[in-house]
Amino acid sequence: MTVKSDYSLYMARKTPGLDDAPSGSADDSGSETVGRRSYLKLAGAAAAALGTTAGVSSAAPDGVTDGMDVIELDYAQYGSPSQVYNVNDNRSGIPPEFVSSPTNGTQTALRTEFSGAQKTANLEYRFEENGYDRPSEVYTRFDLYPDGIRLGTNDTVRIFWLPLTNGAGSSGGGATDGTNGWSNAIGFAHRNDSPAPNGYNFFSYSYHMDRDGSGDFEMTSTPIWMDQWNEIEGYVRCNTFSNGQANRDGVMRYWINGELAYERTNFRMTTTESNLIEGVGPLGYVVGSNLSGSALIYDNHEIAIGGIPEGRDDTPPYDEDPTLVEPGQRDQYDERLTYRNGDREAEYRIYVDGEIVQSDWSQATYNETVDIATDEYAVVDAVAAPGTVDGYFFDGEIVAISADPEPSALWVSGERLDPSDYPDEPADSGEAAGEEPLENVILVDGLGTLRTSRYEFEVGGDVAKAAYGGASINAGDRIDAGHVIGSVAGWRDAFRFSGDLEQLTVDGPARVLVNGEPVDPADYGDDLPHILTIVGNGSESSYEVAVDGTIDTMVGDASEAEANLLSDSVASGSIETGVHRFRFSGELADFTFISGGTQVYVGDQRIDPDDYNDGVVLPHAIVIDGTEAEGPSDYSFAIDGDVIKSSYRDATLEPTDAVEGASVEGVVREDELDAYWFDGNIADFTLAGDAGVDIYRNVRDVDE
Repeated sequence: MTVKSDYSLYMARKTPGLDDAPSGSADDSGSETVGRRSYLKLAGAAAAALGTTAGVSSAAPDGVTDGMDVIELDYAQYGSPSQVYNVNDNRSGIPPEFVSSPTNGTQTALRTEFSGAQKTANLEYRFEENGYDRPSEVYTRFDLYPDGIRLGTNDTVRIFWLPLTNGAGSSGGGATDGTNGWSNAIGFAHRNDSPAPNGYNFFSYSYHMDRDGSGDFEMTSTPIWMDQWNEIEGYVRCNTFSNGQANRDGVMRYWINGELAYERTNFRMTTTESNLIEGVGPLGYVVGSNLSGSALIYDNHEIAIGGIPEGRDDTPPYDEDPTLVEPGQRDQYDERLTYRNGDREAEYRIYVDGEIVQSDWSQATYNETVDIATDEYAVVDAVAAPGTVDGYFFDGEIVAISADPEPSALWVSGERLDPSDYPDEPADSGEAAGEEPLENVILVDGLGTLRTSRYEFEVGGDVAKAAYGGASINAGDRIDAGHVIGSVAGWRDAFRFSGDLEQLTVDGPARVLVNGEPVDPADYGDDLPHILTIVGNGSESSYEVAVDGTIDTMVGDASEAEANLLSDSVASGSIETGVHRFRFSGELADFTFISGGTQVYVGDQRIDPDDYNDGVVLPHAIVIDGTEAEGPSDYSFAIDGDVIKSSYRDATLEPTDAVEGASVEGVVREDELDAYWFDGNIADFTLAGDAGVDIYRNVRDVDE
């Protein structure tokens, strides 16, 4: 069994033969409305033989090979879905219906609505009922708009039969023997690092002769996007057979938004002509979440019997444009870039310290305005039309980006980037560097380490993020004048700076290099450069303090005996008279008086603890637990009350996790915990990954 989810064959450009060997990679960004292709315009010979039927054109289109029948289903010509499809097994109780919105370039679309976790219906276009023999080879395409669907981890939604041959061997766990039916249902699931909640990855679910148990469930890493139109294409060719014996040469291929997402060429489905393809059509079947009110909306359903239509789009001028390469050449480059433009025309420029070429891979289309010049850097200049996607392959690192207006999304090899994190021009150019060039570079190297390292440093001049030595550009790394706070875990961060390195603290196993030479953080100022002081006022006050770096008591201070270090970043204590002093790195993340209250200082500046916890003790805790996860998990949530970071259960306090008002966005890495104190209720929560989520009510008493 082979599942290939790493292709970029653009089916609108080339019709593959059965022995083609496509290559490339899945796109890593969301999609805008799919432009409806015009390669299936009119129905073929079989419809002509039947006469002109409502909703089915009857002339042969260009590019259709001899013996191919092409059917376009125009929903606007029908009164109800049952006039197009055999509608059966409706478990939701909500009948499918034609709607006028949303549509994708037509007057009418088909809507099937969920009720609970129930199947909507089968809508089968059965070939024999429409005057055709059962074919052995079928291609079909349709546009899909998943409306309001949000899945829990491991939930699945089946969307289409492609194909279905009814019988005991086509569903329900029955054995498939080559004579009693078979099927393939396609859909999307919250698995394989789905870019949830915006998209979920495509899967194939087959009943065939060589499966064991229930259907053969095969995931890919190609997303179907929620709340927008997607183009879905599929091609199925039955295996050959003789004397009741099936050969292993059945073919299934599926394309998502122009990208080949799945392919197998060794299926055994049938041993007899009476068990060829019965039909294709929409299907709504959820396993997991309650999707009441959500729907699957279909448009532009087109079918070709006997092959794949040719000549579907113009081929980009690969031979004429030396900076344009075919998607199949992706393996020759280390990185891929997707530039998705918004709803206005934009001009942009990208600097790369290596080589970059344009490619119409995945959802990208050829942009004839792209100009690539090579000098000290490879520089891309382009004008992007509204709603378009430009694609590139490159080696090296992106060092600068300027765009007016900024793109709606920018992706590099699966990671979404913020253009504002890059300078408009390379840091070592005259305009970008200003009066004093950023002649030094500091590299914080976390490659090969097993846990997060938090770092903090100060320089005597200016500092800017840099894509140096394979470093990433991380939006969560904070720069305030010459003061930098960030973290690494299995990757590198780099910065160019002017002046001298004056302070450096690293909490974790990462190493640091300055201008290529390893340095010892102990040689640069104090490891814990900041001082926190709590002053007693004669009445007992209990407190808890958390920082996003490291905290420790001061030698010889009362804090050594009277305060408690709950973790590397959290301390607590009770004070009546005298002072408690702590040294810490990073920033003060949380200061809470559990009871009482008194004066608190950071350095020589008195602070208001209410600025760090809104003056209340937040009683509840939410913990995102990555200790048993197989990789990092992205999460976001909103509270209808207050929320702050917490070290509850010895959670880490990552500077990259952001709390904006009552909204939180963060990443919990494997073997770590993220935690937050809150009051009120959780209004919204999304999780991409397999981390656990625990909610603890009334962990701390609230002092009324």
